[in-house]
Amino acid sequence: MLELFYDLIFVYAISRMTMMIHHLHSGNLSPVIYGEFIIVVIMVLQLWLYQTVYINRFGTSRTIDTIGLLVSMFVAIYLANNINTEWRTTFHSYNLAMLLTIINMLFQYCYGSGTQLRRDRDVQGFVIVLGIELIFFITGLLLGYHYGIYLCVIGGLIGFLAPLAMYKMYQPSQVNFPHLVERLSLIIIITFGETLVNITQYFNGAIYSPLPIIIFAGVAALFGVYTLLVERFLNHHQHTRGFVAMYTHIIMIISLLSITAGIIYLKNDQASRTFISLFIAGSLVIFYLCLWIYSCYNQHHLQFSNYDFAAMIIILCLGVIGIFLQKNSNLGLMTAFASANIIEFGLMEWRLHHPLKQH
Repeated sequence: MLELFYDLIFVYAISRMTMMIHHLHSGNLSPVIYGEFIIVVIMVLQLWLYQTVYINRFGTSRTIDTIGLLVSMFVAIYLANNINTEWRTTFHSYNLAMLLTIINMLFQYCYGSGTQLRRDRDVQGFVIVLGIELIFFITGLLLGYHYGIYLCVIGGLIGFLAPLAMYKMYQPSQVNFPHLVERLSLIIIITFGETLVNITQYFNGAIYSPLPIIIFAGVAALFGVYTLLVERFLNHHQHTRGFVAMYTHIIMIISLLSITAGIIYLKNDQASRTFISLFIAGSLVIFYLCLWIYSCYNQHHLQFSNYDFAAMIIILCLGVIGIFLQKNSNLGLMTAFASANIIEFGLMEWRLHHPLKQH
């Protein structure tokens, strides 16, 4: 229950991150703004991941775990409240919140893990990465915005990417994979919730209007594809470090929020229709690529064959072409989007009922 309480602040944080790309300039989304958006998503969600990984590997609902989680949540509120595209104005507040969260995580890993730092290579790996990240944020804050912003960004990216370089330090035996899948699924559900909140602006007028029906069907089918994979295809009981699961979910969240923003842009008469179609189509492709990579955890008899991948890729490509060809029609564009997701869901349902033969 406390983990769910902790997740509530990320409902707000995800909403704030989506707002970063709500507005277009001259009919397009600035690459700089989108780059800032990606960096912020990575920096915020890597803190969520570090807390999740700590609970997954070492959390036992002790007093130190409870206090650490509540401190993380308290600081995360300040962090979320300072998410925007005007980094200069919130430089100190935002990065100080990041710094305090990193210190809290270091404390939890060092003193709350219940293991000795010298003996547990998992703890060593996380402490090393968080320690390096801490140094970059302290130095960045001391230097101030003009130069320090670069160090803070580098520190955040190190915290996100460094575990990949230290991959072999982490032991699969310490990972509670069912719990990890559950936690990652929850953050995806929160992200889909943000999508649903934003598409409500189309639900005006007659309840049988075709556009809101098609938009809802497309989002629901995309959620169905993800849910079907997680609930029916994955082998929840396996020994794995879970790195593929964690990194693909960060990218899936970025793509989902981008799709959400793309749907919002449809109401903007000044927006470039070519940009909107390519933005939605590209984000959809990235989401499916991550989902297919995530399927490496599938049960043996439900692994996707080359024919499965070929069929799903063809459907996705046809959906992308349809989105582009119907770019001047909101209804046509979203019909292509929905059709691709519905057919992808149908293909996965077919595979579920026609598993690979056991040898």
